[in-house]
Amino acid sequence: MIPRTSPNGGGRLTSALISVLLLVTALLGVAGPANAEDPARTRTPIVAGTAVAGLRGNICTVGAVLKRNGPGSALSPFIRAVRYLVLAKHCAPKIGAAVFFNSVHIGTVSWMSATDDVELVQVAPDMTPPQGCFSSINGCFIGSIARPRAVGQVIMRVGGSETPVPMRPPATPALGERFCTSGSTTGLNCYWILPEGRGIDPAAHGFAVNPLGLDFGDSGGPVISQQGQLYGIIQRGGMEGPSAFMRYMPIDQLFRQLDHEFDIAPR
Repeated sequence: MIPRTSPNGGGRLTSALISVLLLVTALLGVAGPANAEDPARTRTPIVAGTAVAGLRGNICTVGAVLKRNGPGSALSPFIRAVRYLVLAKHCAPKIGAAVFFNSVHIGTVSWMSATDDVELVQVAPDMTPPQGCFSSINGCFIGSIARPRAVGQVIMRVGGSETPVPMRPPATPALGERFCTSGSTTGLNCYWILPEGRGIDPAAHGFAVNPLGLDFGDSGGPVISQQGQLYGIIQRGGMEGPSAFMRYMPIDQLFRQLDHEFDIAPR
């Protein structure tokens, strides 16, 4: 099962959208696309369900790829191409912590929830070779094209194999509906249901049961419908009698904490 975690502090969105570290990452680039034999969870671009790692090598799963829509989010092509990965907070537990994909540094933690095991990792875009550098670092980007390293897709099963598909808009699971998690360890698991008869609204509280459960590495992964609608972010799991359970953060709660300044990124 995935570990039980407790909140370990919070933070606010970093005020500087383009840090020196972001610029260096953009110029150095990231690991190129994997070949066709590589599993979907280690290919580029990064999507919900992709496996990433913290500084100590601990594996986590990307829960969603977001794009900022707040003030200043469209100042330049570079800023418009910055993406934010939703991860479990315990994966990289401090602001500025590095996150890795295929052993390459791809971003840093820019926001952490004060109450839940969730955070955002800011990922700079890939840049085409610049035409030349002038009097300022911004001049180095003249003539370059910014390409996001992460897109608004989620790993599902299509034709018997795992593959990224467009993530659909946020929603809430219905009683009796079977829905899914897409974890880097357990893969696609579409046997989750909301338990009834507990005196609470399981969808509002993010509680689900399943005969299979979760494992280490699934932390922070997406909770989705069988059609790819985003329901929430995996928080923790365990056993309750013969069944496994999951606590997840309903996605509307995350967007409220982010002051509705983010949306699912373009696909």
